[in-house]
Amino acid sequence: MVVEQPDAPSGSPRVGRFAYVVVTRTWKWDDEVFRIHGTDPDGVEPTTERVLGAVHPDDRDHVARTLRQATTRGEPFSVCYRLDADDGVERRVVLVCEGGVCDVDTEVPVAQLDGYYIDLTDDFAQVASEEAREAVAASAEHRATIEQAKGSLMLAYGLDADQAFAMLRWWSRGKNMKVRDIAEHLTTVSSAGELTDQTLRHSVDNLLHDASPSAPGS
Repeated sequence: MVVEQPDAPSGSPRVGRFAYVVVTRTWKWDDEVFRIHGTDPDGVEPTTERVLGAVHPDDRDHVARTLRQATTRGEPFSVCYRLDADDGVERRVVLVCEGGVCDVDTEVPVAQLDGYYIDLTDDFAQVASEEAREAVAASAEHRATIEQAKGSLMLAYGLDADQAFAMLRWWSRGKNMKVRDIAEHLTTVSSAGELTDQTLRHSVDNLLHDASPSAPGS
């Protein structure tokens, strides 16, 4: 996963890496994750309490439960939630864990979780607008493909329909491709049976990262 640099132009996808050390309950964030949380990098490793404290109260139990399961199983996961950032902005983020690092020499089954944050705030705002809905309706011939792609993302990341479309838009902007082209690429591979339930999330990540950026932008 390539993390955008701090001077990335406005509108660029915001992605940041994290590592969660289970024994110490501390998180290592890169600079972009600090910015997603509405604060400048301060050299202080955030704790689980700080991470959960920034989660919207209505989403907190779900996020906490997901993290607890990950620290005992070490399995990949993703969770979408509202983040109450320190700068007063409510952001929509997806927290994606690529899996745990196991340590057989300790009593802790999972020593560390690694993954990344995706800030989908701008994409959610666009999805919620009438302009975006009218644009989708106007492209009736592409709606079936987009809906199928949304379904794949809903399965892979545990998203609802609006969240899945926001992620399609996020990939569209990041890859400089039309939403319909991203959707067609995803559904073609999915229909060919190249995605399985055990490797679905990683396959989707690799697929979208490998998508050709040569198609004209939306």
